[in-house]
Amino acid sequence: MIKVKEVKLRSLAGIGGIQPGDYLVSINSHKIRDIIDFYFYSADEELEFEFRNKKGRSRSFKTENQPKNLGLVFYEDKIRGCGNRCIFCFVDQLPRGLRQPLYFKDEDFRLSFLKGNFITLTNTSYNDIQRIVSQRLSPLYISVHTVDDKLRRKMLGRSQIPGILPLIEELTKGKIELHTQIVLCPKINDGEYLKRSIKTLSSFYPYVKSIAIVPVGLTKFRKNLFPIKPVTKSIALKAVKLADKYQEQFRNKYKSNLIYLADEFFLLAGLDIPPTDYYDEFYQIENGVGLLRKFLDDFKKGEARLPSALESQLNLNLVTGKLASPHVAKVAEKINRIRNLKASLTTVQNHFLGKSVTVSGLLSGGDIIKTLKGRKNLSQTVILPPDCVNYEGKFLDDLRIRDLQKELKCEVVLGSYNIVDTILQVIKQHQTN
Repeated sequence: MIKVKEVKLRSLAGIGGIQPGDYLVSINSHKIRDIIDFYFYSADEELEFEFRNKKGRSRSFKTENQPKNLGLVFYEDKIRGCGNRCIFCFVDQLPRGLRQPLYFKDEDFRLSFLKGNFITLTNTSYNDIQRIVSQRLSPLYISVHTVDDKLRRKMLGRSQIPGILPLIEELTKGKIELHTQIVLCPKINDGEYLKRSIKTLSSFYPYVKSIAIVPVGLTKFRKNLFPIKPVTKSIALKAVKLADKYQEQFRNKYKSNLIYLADEFFLLAGLDIPPTDYYDEFYQIENGVGLLRKFLDDFKKGEARLPSALESQLNLNLVTGKLASPHVAKVAEKINRIRNLKASLTTVQNHFLGKSVTVSGLLSGGDIIKTLKGRKNLSQTVILPPDCVNYEGKFLDDLRIRDLQKELKCEVVLGSYNIVDTILQVIKQHQTN
């Protein structure tokens, strides 16, 4: 059952007498366990909903297939937690005193389907697999890390977990599309382990649709944790070379590159970001795979929409992390060709989590304030990277954009992934004022 949080006025549910606090029990006699069941079973042409109120009384009503007009908002499902103790877990490397949700580690196949969250399948039962296949919960995002069972148990910090390959086999037999990732930990799951993982996962193509390799993230709060070395320039270069070798094989065999490296590998190696066709359909862009390439491509495509001149002076400040700074600087140079528009670049070092964390998505509000505050001639508008706040608009340190505006005494804007759209929006606001 799922609990009703809100009933919209003049909706089908409201007319049917459903109240907040009632439970949806079934649709067309199918028991409802969660929101996925609701979406799955409400796809029939004719629907009969059964609800139960707090006192246990049932109420039913029928309607045609109009779930959007049903007018119900449900409480969120209880999320399955992660029982793993991964030796590289980023959550275990966070400082104390942050908001509690940041320390929760989910391991829920429903969130993998609905939101693209990565799961290890360690708490996924046979019944779960059957449900995933029967309800076509595809694609799923799977953290593999290695296909060697012994090493995987070590990396996930558990002595008793199911083998990953039988689970992948069951899912791919059921034609469930999988996007997989390997968090590369030097001297642990690289070398021959990595080659074996790539070869084995590729054998499940086309249902294993992508294999992403991302570098392990290490913060300054790794006290009393498993010792892990960072990905260095030489290690990044080896990873790029290895991926190139396999991509050539996969292009010939599958007409797909199949294996993709996170942007950080190329930046750490001092290499150019690969061209667009390297990423195929950008399957794992939210995982930092191709994000910078899309940023550059979107700017190039949209650059012609920018004006050649502004009527009055507008100063912008583009904030970024250390790793992407050289590429954002090139975009700033092109923006500066617009008369009366000046774009400066601010590279923020991550003191909150440690200097080794160089991606813009993990910048704290406090570090941004410290870097910008007190600067002479601070720009009228500060543009932040789009991924540095969560869905609630909070930075890792709980600050919000309004806090930055108060401290910096200037306009602070959360950029979109398309920087041209952001700049046009700022220009429009500037001209209106």
